[in-house]
Amino acid sequence: MKTSNNNSFKKDAFLCTLFTFAVSLLFYFLFVNISVLDPFEKAFKDFKFTDIFYAERFKNEERNDKIIIVNIKQADRFQLAQAIDKIANQNPKAIGLDIIFKDKKLAFTDSIVHSVLLRHNNIVTSYYHDKYSLVKNNSYFKSKNAEGYINLNLENQNTVIRDFLGVRDLKKQEFSFAAQLALTAGYIDKDYIIEELNHPIPINYIGNKDVFLNFDIDEIISLENIPAIKDAIVVMGYLGNGNTQFDIEDKHFTPLNKAWVGRAVPDTFGVTIHANILNMLIKQQLIYRLPTVFTYMLAFGLTFLMILFGMKLYKQNSFVFDLSEKIIQLLLSLLLLYIALLLLQFNLYINVVPLILLPIFGIEMIDFYEHLVRYLNEKFKWKSQLL
Repeated sequence: MKTSNNNSFKKDAFLCTLFTFAVSLLFYFLFVNISVLDPFEKAFKDFKFTDIFYAERFKNEERNDKIIIVNIKQADRFQLAQAIDKIANQNPKAIGLDIIFKDKKLAFTDSIVHSVLLRHNNIVTSYYHDKYSLVKNNSYFKSKNAEGYINLNLENQNTVIRDFLGVRDLKKQEFSFAAQLALTAGYIDKDYIIEELNHPIPINYIGNKDVFLNFDIDEIISLENIPAIKDAIVVMGYLGNGNTQFDIEDKHFTPLNKAWVGRAVPDTFGVTIHANILNMLIKQQLIYRLPTVFTYMLAFGLTFLMILFGMKLYKQNSFVFDLSEKIIQLLLSLLLLYIALLLLQFNLYINVVPLILLPIFGIEMIDFYEHLVRYLNEKFKWKSQLL
């Protein structure tokens, strides 16, 4: 008899789980398609529970001095050419220029930049995809150096930069700036880029600019010798001009932002994001995202188990169920969030939102499911263990 009751509860729990998913799907489509809810939808898209992992520095990473960032500030082309040449003469593994010489300016300084780019073969230049065209160096500055795209905002990605794409076009072998730098420096090969980086991958952030050795361009030009540059990868780009709090040129929202929701001021310069991606590629510490199908299968299983447990508790003592319902939901949320953050330490990313929301919602749906089966029982003699 006990086994029969248990099986009956399983049937009700399964149907209630289906009911929960159906109602959740309905709410989701209403939420997405009603224009008045657009600000709320954007706020939820901008927030991920796993941002806590980066914003609160749950991960204690060592400083990486083998990736050096040079802040170009508002340097002119003569200063840029001086700095590039001085860096190249100190034998770095690669030099990345997060700079685009779009137009010709002064003939003298342009000729110096042109000469420097031709003289050194371990420089990676940059370009980016505009809506309908490519924005890259003027043909005068063309050299045999490799180039990579610096686009950070992926298609369908929200304003927070969480993912990157290492290869944009497999046939043309169009690689990202960071991937091309790691390739030029000899840390990875083309096969690795094509096989591992051909889909959006979560960026394994280790920190903002302070976790990398960085110099101002003035220091590079004035110092005779910088031993740290030898065998390092040097990335030249904009890191602010003194007042970094209000300087938002080439600055983006990232999970490093202390504000998890309602982000107002971008927190990380583009060159620092490239450095974080580069660090991940050098160490080959990619974050692997669990497939969406697997995530929702797991959410279905968790929802079923929570509903089954809730129904048994509800049947035994509805007062205890009502009293403990919120506590169970809170403990479940904390446990799942902790597991998700723990998995992230092992470079495994799981979308924890459906794993938290669906089981919580499933427990709430038990009361509604009971009303539904009472109605079905009156109309069609529906059998349920809850009645």
